Amino acid sequence: MNCDIHHIYQRYSSHLLAFIRQQIKDSSTADDLLQEVFLRTMESCISEKNIKNLKSWLFQVTRNTIVDYYRAQNKTFQEQDYIIHNHFNSPDFQQILSEDIADMIELLPEEYAVPLRWSDIEGIPQKEIADKLNIGLPGAKSRIQRARKKLRDLFYECCDIELDAQGNIISCEIKSHCTPLLEKREQEKK
Repeated sequence: MNCDIHHIYQRYSSHLLAFIRQQIKDSSTADDLLQEVFLRTMESCISEKNIKNLKSWLFQVTRNTIVDYYRAQNKTFQEQDYIIHNHFNSPDFQQILSEDIADMIELLPEEYAVPLRWSDIEGIPQKEIADKLNIGLPGAKSRIQRARKKLRDLFYECCDIELDAQGNIISCEIKSHCTPLLEKREQEKK
């Protein structure tokens, strides 16, 4: 793990704090829990713990910190329900995941990337996408489905994917051999 705590804090603190504040309504307590997360991060740096996926690890530490807080408060809750409901469905987690997905979509051919981005990132209805592309609704649906399949294949090729116990994607990091492809696409856009 890169132990530049300042950089890690700048990159992830706002996402983690938003995630914490979904569960802890008291802003002072949420701030304290965020500091606890970064204390644990510093401890891991000092112990030179090998962390494969920093983003995923930080969210796991954050979830554990929230669970520890509730336990200390003697509040009862179903831990598995908490994790499923509050982590995978959190808008902040979805935003982070959509940033990874948006990067991966850029690696698809434009005829697939554009409708998929409109549909799955921007939330534009498929009928509107069909109108924008000047194609029929079945054609737009088909193109989006093919784009999703191509994106899934690309994920397996270009990502280190971390799954939960149920097989759901909880994080992905783009492999270094795919990063030049992203940079090339960015240059082509300019």
